[in-house]
Amino acid sequence: MEPEKKPSFSIKNFFKALVREVVVPVFLALIVIQYVVQAFQIPSGSMEDSLKTGDFLIGLKFTYGSPIPFSNKKFPEMTLPKAGDVAIFRYPGEPEYPDGNPERYTHLFNALMFGNFYWDHSPADGQPHLVHFPDGPKDYIKRCVGVSGDTIAIHDGRLYVNGVRQDSLPGQGKYTAHKRTASPRDERESFVIPSVGDTLYVDSLPLEMAWWLRSLIAQENPDQAVALELSLLKDGVEVNDYEFEDFKLPVERDRNNLIVNLYESGRLNTRQSVYEGDTVSARVPFDYFRNLAKTAYYSLMDPNAKGGFVRKVSYAGIESSVFQDLDGNIKLLNEPAEKNTADESTAVDSTASDSVAVGAARVEGENVVLDSARTAEPAQVKSKFEIRRRMTLGGKPLDYYVVKTPQFFMMGDNRDNSLDSRYWGFVSLRNIKAKAFVIYFSIEQGPDESSRKAPRESHFELSSPTSWWRLPFDIRWSRIGKIIPLID
Repeated sequence: MEPEKKPSFSIKNFFKALVREVVVPVFLALIVIQYVVQAFQIPSGSMEDSLKTGDFLIGLKFTYGSPIPFSNKKFPEMTLPKAGDVAIFRYPGEPEYPDGNPERYTHLFNALMFGNFYWDHSPADGQPHLVHFPDGPKDYIKRCVGVSGDTIAIHDGRLYVNGVRQDSLPGQGKYTAHKRTASPRDERESFVIPSVGDTLYVDSLPLEMAWWLRSLIAQENPDQAVALELSLLKDGVEVNDYEFEDFKLPVERDRNNLIVNLYESGRLNTRQSVYEGDTVSARVPFDYFRNLAKTAYYSLMDPNAKGGFVRKVSYAGIESSVFQDLDGNIKLLNEPAEKNTADESTAVDSTASDSVAVGAARVEGENVVLDSARTAEPAQVKSKFEIRRRMTLGGKPLDYYVVKTPQFFMMGDNRDNSLDSRYWGFVSLRNIKAKAFVIYFSIEQGPDESSRKAPRESHFELSSPTSWWRLPFDIRWSRIGKIIPLID
């Protein structure tokens, strides 16, 4: 029997096998990733205990509308998010394009775990054209608690929807704070979530809500730059070089970036311990807030860095409470001066012997009697301060804006430890990427849940080979396959 001959190499067969074994599976995988599902890892404890740090889940993209390739549009959604849904969305407190400037940058590609790459059409001298946004734009996961038309309020850390206090936390959420303060976490006056067709006037909104409007406009118009320009007027005259000598600032976690920035610049100097809920004073130029409103984000990397093949960018969101503080300090400047009055006449010994008028007092025998009626001085006439705001879209001024898409209010189930819509406003439908569906894997992260003192090394760490043996013991087997939000 003759030995079986090996088939000769054929270019045609090679390409057939390549297409069948590599190209088709990769193409199908990309189709699924683009239109059907999104994998997401829970990076923090803001959704505890419904979702835990170390949970890996699948989100369904087509539910809220899959993205259309090479555009900023979406296919029609099957349904809109409703209260109780857990959604994955693009964090609105971070630019979708570097510096929030879609005219200057073109998105090249998403390198998945390596972030996004952009092309800078007008780099500064010595800077490369290629820009790397390694940690963004970030995706967040929260629970929808309000939709367009709902009235939202927060009092004493509790959520009110359409005037009804929500006493039961969704999922397995929890409260952990031992003290309530005036921070947005605990207190928010009632407001209505905008609906499609609503007209929002820039000048009629409180300054903080004008910042929320800037974010809403940016989400709905990703291809155009949005800017909020502030000017300070004193008696109608622009004084943008004005400096607050005693700017009142509450010590809250959402002010951390501002407080640290002021401290490092020498404008906030306190040697005593301060605690959450305290108020500190600082010397702050108005131009500081003017620049925050203009740049819209804290840059975490030097924007003037030069050299190299690629320039990296990274950003931190500006919490809207900063503008709430600015509004409050402007109101303090406009408060009328206190009158210099005495509640009662006060006798003071004197050697004078005649009854004569001495300034605003009278001398009677050996006593000088302060006349409260005559010492009363009229209130000091104060200058009037006001902030003029100017919103622009694509460089064109906007006096008002008509809402185009449904808006949603998102909160974490771990209510007292969640950075959410209370701090950065509404999430537009376009920013919502997927509906959380199922946990497909879960692994312990950080300290043991039974002991906060347990060292991080007591768990599996991909970067530490000596901990790899712990992997089977750190998998949360009971969480795998859990459906969201029916996770109770």
